Amino acid sequence: MTVIIAEKPSLARNISSTIGGMARRDGFFEGNGYIVTWAFGHLFTLADIETYNPLPEGEKYWTLKNLPCFPETYRFELKKDSKGKQDDGVRKQFETIKALCLREDTDTIVNAGDSDREGEIIVRLCIRNALKGHDAPKLIKRLWLPDQTPETITKALSEMLDDSEYDNLADEGFARMYIDWLYGVNLTRYATLKSGTLLRVGRVIVPIVKAIYERDMAIKNFVPEKYYSLVSKAETNGAVVLLQSKAKFDKDKLADAQALADKYNAADAIVTGVKRKKDKLLPGKLYSLTKLQNVLGKKYKMSMHDSLAIVQKLYEEGYVTYPRTNSEYLATAEKDKIKKIIENVSKLGYPVEFKDSKTIFDDSKIESHSALTPTYKIPDKNKLSDDEKKVYATIMRRFAAVFC
Repeated sequence: MTVIIAEKPSLARNISSTIGGMARRDGFFEGNGYIVTWAFGHLFTLADIETYNPLPEGEKYWTLKNLPCFPETYRFELKKDSKGKQDDGVRKQFETIKALCLREDTDTIVNAGDSDREGEIIVRLCIRNALKGHDAPKLIKRLWLPDQTPETITKALSEMLDDSEYDNLADEGFARMYIDWLYGVNLTRYATLKSGTLLRVGRVIVPIVKAIYERDMAIKNFVPEKYYSLVSKAETNGAVVLLQSKAKFDKDKLADAQALADKYNAADAIVTGVKRKKDKLLPGKLYSLTKLQNVLGKKYKMSMHDSLAIVQKLYEEGYVTYPRTNSEYLATAEKDKIKKIIENVSKLGYPVEFKDSKTIFDDSKIESHSALTPTYKIPDKNKLSDDEKKVYATIMRRFAAVFC
């Protein structure tokens, strides 16, 4: 029996639907030699400082007495609710995952986290804690999905690698987690205790706040400077031609500016030639997540949070490829898949055709995930919200422009 652990319930549903013939159980699907269960994103979180450095006797709140804390070995615990208490839903789902992994007929466990470092460690932590203290050998595999269409899932199930092949990706994820903990927990407590008010300190928030502060101060301290430039308003064939000189004059150089203007006014200008040429305007590159969000923000005033949530939903429905990518290029191995997408996109009336170009397919420009594109699965527009239509259409139009 093969147990597949998806990062989210939505992915578990897509996988079980692709496999087919699966019955719904309490916390998992089962059938055709597979069990598909799921996490809710992070089920585990790093333990707090008091796990390593207990509070001194008589202390109930944050104190400088157990700071700083640099664990030699990091410990994990099940995620708690907003009140700091055990989350019963998280505990129940992990117990389900653990029981499925330890079943006697389970010989293979599949990590089906999202195809990035975070997805890798989310499910890896579930497997690690489920098998802790048990010697029964289990084969651990990795299901890597660039999108969630049935064809991609079927192909990926037949090409799974050992999860150990992704150890470097997991190390990257754990390193990010440990560094965030060291900065966030130690410095947030220290800054808060010293200032007397809650001050959040972290790897991401500090440079963002600093950049906002510096920009705000630059605006606040800006002093406009007066200068002069020359503008022509000559009339040619009944039309006014506006030309602006590149020369600029400081506020105390008005006489110099006027002298140059008088010189220009006294002279004649003769058109000695006209050149015409056609330029081919190249389309923009395919979208990375950041570039897509920039476009959506400028065009539709859509927040980063909202645009990410929408593109994530489109991905989970199988309409677009993996969204959290920083690349604007496609992998050469994806050419056949792109041809199929183009075939379906052309049915929508877009004049698209396959182009085998280095400006589109370039493995050297891809770190882990290819650019964001539509899949061959075209959504029913009547089933999309207005904002979902905007996001999907933006991705589709850029794809069509690149392959037009």
